[in-house]
Amino acid sequence: MTDENSVSITQEPKKAKVSKHSAEFGKGKKRDVKRNIPSDLIPIEEETWLLQPIAVTMMRHDYSLIQIRILVTIVEFMQSKLHKILNKNKMEPEIFSDVELDNDGRLEIKTLFKTLGVDPNHYPQLRQSLKMLAAIPVEIPYKTVDGRSYLKVTNLCDVYIPKDSGLYEKYAVLKIDRTVAKRLVSLDLGYHRLGKQIVFACRNRYTQRIYMFIESWLDKGGTRIKTLEFRKMLRLESNYKKFSDFTRRVLEPAKEELKSLSENGFCDCYFEYEKKYYNGQRGGEPDELVFHIFRPKNKLNKQLQDVTDMQRSQFADMLVRYFGFDLAVAKKMSDRITPTNYQGAVSKLVDLRNRLRNDLTIHDRAAYTYRVLDNLFRGVQTQ
Repeated sequence: MTDENSVSITQEPKKAKVSKHSAEFGKGKKRDVKRNIPSDLIPIEEETWLLQPIAVTMMRHDYSLIQIRILVTIVEFMQSKLHKILNKNKMEPEIFSDVELDNDGRLEIKTLFKTLGVDPNHYPQLRQSLKMLAAIPVEIPYKTVDGRSYLKVTNLCDVYIPKDSGLYEKYAVLKIDRTVAKRLVSLDLGYHRLGKQIVFACRNRYTQRIYMFIESWLDKGGTRIKTLEFRKMLRLESNYKKFSDFTRRVLEPAKEELKSLSENGFCDCYFEYEKKYYNGQRGGEPDELVFHIFRPKNKLNKQLQDVTDMQRSQFADMLVRYFGFDLAVAKKMSDRITPTNYQGAVSKLVDLRNRLRNDLTIHDRAAYTYRVLDNLFRGVQTQ
C-alpha cells in the first residue's frame, strides 16, 4: 500500500446491507463487464446510498485512498443522525447528547478493519494509515447563522488501536470531538447522496474526491468552479504546477475511471470537463473548470427514472389533495424529488398534515407547506 494518488492493495468487497433508499429500486442481475473491470465489484442496483453533507464533500484534506474510505465509514455511522435532522428539518438543542458521547465528551466509533476493503496481509499498512489520520489537518467549511462563511481548521479524530495483535477481530476506535462531529452532520450547506461502494471501488484517491464533488451536482447536470478552489479542495495548490501535469495526473485518470465504472454498471455518474479563460488566453492554467456530469445510459438509469417519475406524481397528488396546491405549482415542487430525498419529503408531509389539523393560526396551508418544503429541498435548517 502507498499513500500516493492510487494504491494497488487487494480489495475485499463485502456486500453491504442495502439502505432503504436503494431498496426502492429493486435488484438486477450482474452484467457482463469489460476485462479491465474487476468482477467482484458491487453492481449499482445493490449500492448502499448514503446522505453526505456538502460540508464533508468540500472539506479540504490530503487523505490517502484508504483514509477516504475511513471517512466514508464515518459518514455511514452518522446516517441515523442525518436522517433524524433532515426529517425534523431543525436542529435539536444539542445534536449529540451526553449519552452518545464517551467520558471525554467525544463521539466514539468502532471501525472494523474487515469493513475497509483491505486484504489482511496489508493490515500493518492500514494501521499506519489510521495513525496518520489523527495527524493530517482538515479544513471544514461552514456558515454561521448570520450567513458568514468560515473554514474550521482541525484534525478529524484521535485514533486508538489495540496493541493485542492476537485479537480475532481487528479494529480501531475513532474518537471525534463534539464540535467536529457537529460539522460532519451539518446540513447548512446542503447535502447529496453518495454511493459507498462506488467510493470503495475507486483505485485512485482523486477519483474518489472528484466522484463526491460531481455527485453533489448530478441533479444539475454540471457545475463550474475556479481552478484554484478546485486545487484547494484536493490540497494540490503546490503540486502539479504545470496544468498539463495536473490534467495528466488528476483529471484524466478520474474521468476515465468513473466513465469505465459507469459504462459497466458500477457507478451512477461520470463527467467531461472544459477549461475556461477570463482574458482570452488559450493555454496554461485556466481560470475555471466547467464540469459536465452525465448519468450512464443503461437499463438501470431507465429503472431509476421510472421510480422517480412515479414518486413525483404521487408527491404532486398529495400536495393538491391535502395541502391545497395548484396543480402547476405542485408539479413544479415535485420536480425537486429525487430517490434520495423522497422518503424525507413524504415524512415531512405527514408531519405537516398532522400539524395543520391542530394549528388554526396557519391560514394559508399551501403557502406554509411550500415554504417548509423549499427549505427542506435546499437543505436549510429552520427553527
